Amino acid sequence: MRRPLLTLLLAASVLAAPAVAAQPLPQAAAAAPAPISASEADFRRAADAVFGLARAVADQPGAPPALSVVVVRRGRAPLIWTHGRLSSDPASPAADDDTPFYIASQTKAFVGLLAVKLDAEGVFPLDRTLADIWPDVTFPPGVDPAAITFRRLLSHQGPIENEALSFRTAYSDRVPSADYARLLSTGSEARAPGFDYSNLGYLLYGAALELKTGRDWRDWLDQALFRPAGMTRSGARPSQFDGVPAYHRWMGARGWDVFPGKPDDLMHAAGGLVVSPNDMGRWLVIQLGEANDAVRPEWVREAQTPQVAADIQGDVIACQGYALGWNVCRLGAVDIRAHGGSYTGMRSAMAVSPELGVGIAVFSTSDSLTGGLGQTLVQTFFETVQDPGRAAPDPEAYATQYAGRLADFAARRMARVDARRAEAQWGGWTWRPSAADRAAYVGRYRHPTLGDHVVSLRGETVLTRRGVVERPLEPAAPDLFAIADGLADPPTSFRFERTDGRVTALIHDEDRFERID
Repeated sequence: MRRPLLTLLLAASVLAAPAVAAQPLPQAAAAAPAPISASEADFRRAADAVFGLARAVADQPGAPPALSVVVVRRGRAPLIWTHGRLSSDPASPAADDDTPFYIASQTKAFVGLLAVKLDAEGVFPLDRTLADIWPDVTFPPGVDPAAITFRRLLSHQGPIENEALSFRTAYSDRVPSADYARLLSTGSEARAPGFDYSNLGYLLYGAALELKTGRDWRDWLDQALFRPAGMTRSGARPSQFDGVPAYHRWMGARGWDVFPGKPDDLMHAAGGLVVSPNDMGRWLVIQLGEANDAVRPEWVREAQTPQVAADIQGDVIACQGYALGWNVCRLGAVDIRAHGGSYTGMRSAMAVSPELGVGIAVFSTSDSLTGGLGQTLVQTFFETVQDPGRAAPDPEAYATQYAGRLADFAARRMARVDARRAEAQWGGWTWRPSAADRAAYVGRYRHPTLGDHVVSLRGETVLTRRGVVERPLEPAAPDLFAIADGLADPPTSFRFERTDGRVTALIHDEDRFERID
């Protein structure tokens, strides 16, 4: 099963791709930070440095259509800079500080803090195990579900993986909590012990929370965190908000590949929130330990306490461990808590230092070199705030370098698309299906764990719907089509199989779906 996109996005979401060398760490909550913080002058100098870099980048060709940076300091109002529009269409509305940006895997930090709160209140103990929730599930040999607590799962120490759950929840459909038992039994594989970043632990927590309490994780977040914290432009149901921006991928001379915002059914507990810059400011201040109506400071500290050591090497920032929804990373003389977010057409990042009393977040509606941009802004902010003698980066020089790298990136991206389309398997793209062919393909096709493809027609176009996502199929050779998420994606094969002239199955990439109607 070839899914490089899913693997790359999960790696990027952790702020860096994990090169794992894990050892368990004590689970005691960290001590409260000393009541000191960076000075106002140091904070303003660091804020000016990152705002200057962001402004310079925003003027370059291929810069994100919308870009926002939030910086906070304990005891003062956040500073926010938001630039651009909700889409690459110049006629689209402007983005602002209340725009609900998708934050992808940064969701894990919110769910981690929710889990600590519900544990403290006796609603859902973190020491519950998989066996407590799914006693009848058959796990792979060597995996003891009674030894796998949700604390371990939320720090990426679960000894199983499940490609079907990870893929479907991110790219296909909302898997009901009642279906998790079957998919865990039929689609789980054992993996080596230790830290291994993935979505699975958070997916399992969300499903288990609903099974035990009768309430969806999205409703728990609304009730327990967002409403009491005054975060009115944040949530896991984008359809409830106006002004949700589109997602973008830069194709160089070919312009933008544009996607609509992620639908509600693809918002999951490992990567399923939209958050506005104003609300992010409120969230970051809570992470610095300030009093609030949502969570106690000791719960915040517990969620930030390292659970496992891990060597996580990124493009810009290296991290040394993982807490409950946070990477633990050394920058200068302090440890920061950080997390990135990554999905097709967007990137985000956030980081806090309770010790220094400062934090930063970055939102981008493009996935084109913006993960590295977010990490660079985080690194610049924390290094500048700690070192009064540090020379601020030259914004114009950085922006010029960024533009050059972005042009190269787009050229390589589209060269991969062109190379795939030139492959002999497509037969020169000359075949056109007859009306009889098109009618013969219509139907429902099922994979035992990956769900259904529902093939239909719209005029002369053959389409397939997988969960809530519909894609057109591009004819290439007899019974062979190509499918892609967008113009910036190399196409993958989508081949129909016939038995005695009747279409009986389809092969999507390497996965076989049998016709069931």
